[in-house]
Amino acid sequence: MAAAIGGCSATEDSGVEGPVTVYVSLPLTGPFAPEGRDAADGARLALEQASGRAGDLEVRGEFLDDARTRIWDPAAVGENARRAAQDSSTAAYIGELSSQPTRASLPVTNEAGIPQVSPGAGAIDLTGPAEGYPDSPDRYRPSGDQTFARVVPSDEAIARGAAQRLADLGVTRVYVDAPSRDPWSRLMAERFEEEARAGGVEPASPREAAVQPAEARVHFVRERDFADGRAQAVVTFETGDRTYLLTAVQDPARLPPTGRRFAADFRERFGRESGPYAAYGYEAMAAVLASIEGRDEDADSFRAGVRSALLELERPESILGSYSITEDGDSTLCRVQIHRGEGGDPAGFCVRS
Repeated sequence: MAAAIGGCSATEDSGVEGPVTVYVSLPLTGPFAPEGRDAADGARLALEQASGRAGDLEVRGEFLDDARTRIWDPAAVGENARRAAQDSSTAAYIGELSSQPTRASLPVTNEAGIPQVSPGAGAIDLTGPAEGYPDSPDRYRPSGDQTFARVVPSDEAIARGAAQRLADLGVTRVYVDAPSRDPWSRLMAERFEEEARAGGVEPASPREAAVQPAEARVHFVRERDFADGRAQAVVTFETGDRTYLLTAVQDPARLPPTGRRFAADFRERFGRESGPYAAYGYEAMAAVLASIEGRDEDADSFRAGVRSALLELERPESILGSYSITEDGDSTLCRVQIHRGEGGDPAGFCVRS
């Protein structure tokens, strides 16, 4: 356990002198190590470019593996979260890459009052009520306070984006493929169907589709399927002879103008091309550093001050584009990416709210 910061720990009053620590918990080994290492190195690059500082404070990064050669390891996730919780110098926690391990680490960090930022966990239940996930999101908030934020749009934005694209393509009838035993698929289907009907696209049940074929078929890919090497949940749909894959994770080549230098900086620093999650790891660290610098010094503790700043954060010139963090911890970033079957369609589009 690290020593208290300048005679005053991050859990006490806000007169902290530093250095403070940001824990980064991601899959550095196992099947999804490439994605996890990209996110970790993105975070490392952001910290280095900030010269290891957030305003007047020195900031150190502690990079941990949450996979231990698996997709994610429950014991490793728990140990990483507890290590951060027991370290009096902890200012924030970045992790996990996807939603299931985030559900495991978040109650631990929340109870310790540690702000947690995920570069990729999009699950609806992490920030709001969701059918199939009892007592969400309160089950992840034993302290009673909101401490979680994400820099990636939620899964709900992807469902909305799929409904929007089908309407834009002129589809009027769609078959929704959602396994009834899978709460995530059911939830995504529910949110998709609401948006589809609002846009003039009528969802068809399997029985209805057998009688009158639908013009398109939608399938929800769970996080554990990791379709196309992406840790975040995605939606695929087929219409005509084309297949579309939608996700909120942008390819580096498709970042907005504010992020176009990022890929070159990453390549120069690490000697390889950046994958999709590198930019989200970078932005997670950038958001944390901005929150530490802009912390509310009138808050009851240093961590509370960082948390307050995080849940009011404005990022007009981030490498991902302009966004803010809502009081529920959601990103207002609206862009959804089409990664397959693009044809003449835009590489990314803004989801209408």
